[in-house]
Amino acid sequence: LVKATHEHDRLGSVIFTPTDWHLLRKCPIPVLLVKGNNWPEQGKVLGCVNISTDDETHDKLNDKIVKESLAFASIANAEVNLVNAYPATPVNITIELPEFDPASYTDAVRGHHLTTMKALRQKYGISEEQTHVLEGLPEDIIPQVSEDIKAELVILGTTGRTGLSAVFIGNTAENTIDSLNCDLLALKPDGYVSPLAPNID
Repeated sequence: LVKATHEHDRLGSVIFTPTDWHLLRKCPIPVLLVKGNNWPEQGKVLGCVNISTDDETHDKLNDKIVKESLAFASIANAEVNLVNAYPATPVNITIELPEFDPASYTDAVRGHHLTTMKALRQKYGISEEQTHVLEGLPEDIIPQVSEDIKAELVILGTTGRTGLSAVFIGNTAENTIDSLNCDLLALKPDGYVSPLAPNID
């Protein structure tokens, strides 16, 4: 499903309407929200993956995101980049556990994400320079990387239960999307059933 977005006259940023949000949450097929600008030659596609767990649903959705990123890149002669955000060490944990070493914990978390991202990028022949594993919240990291690489398209996974929670939790997705200023493709996991689907039982 392709739908045009609106741009704020003064700010120059994309405005997502209530209809856009409704489609992103509940449409059972991929939703492509476009600004209407022409893509430049050798532009950038940014796939947002969640490599924090070994959950099969997340793994399949990650594969879907990477495959769609590569497909769009092939059509538009663009470059695929992948991004993943990992959480910072909770501040209060060092108070509750004085023997806790936050530096070692952060290194271990980052190491896990780097290793998992390496396996994913190698599976699809994507170079290390085109992957971004950064500490922080997804709603901060994804728009930051999108802006840094001047992405024409951001692709992410959605489940519809709480917005786009395959990559994000709760309202994080909406904060992220509101910060983007490029085209957006939202994918649902295999087997997703829209709450708007007719009940045939």
